[in-house]
Amino acid sequence: MEKIAFEAARLLVSQEGAGWIVAVLLGLACIHLHRQSLRVQEARLGDIGATATALERASQTNAAVAAALESRTRVLEDLSRLATETARDIERNDARAREKLDDILRRLAETRPRS
Repeated sequence: MEKIAFEAARLLVSQEGAGWIVAVLLGLACIHLHRQSLRVQEARLGDIGATATALERASQTNAAVAAALESRTRVLEDLSRLATETARDIERNDARAREKLDDILRRLAETRPRS
């Protein structure tokens, strides 16, 4: 190991100090590359943070959509139950059932958006 160190020192001093110039330039290049790699890592961390924020927002949006779908599902179940009950009443020829059905149809027509 000492032999390698002495040979490296001899090469640095030989050729009128040109080895020192090369060593300094290599050191400066290493420092520059290290700084550039740190900048790249910081940029990657920023990108990862932005991606995490986007994923969190998407997750919140998905949760809101799921809640809305659940609510609509409950409404559709209630409407289905009501329609079944009304259909049974109509089969029995109940006048009140016909009035309920007309009322439901009227309300549905009122809530539809006009084109």
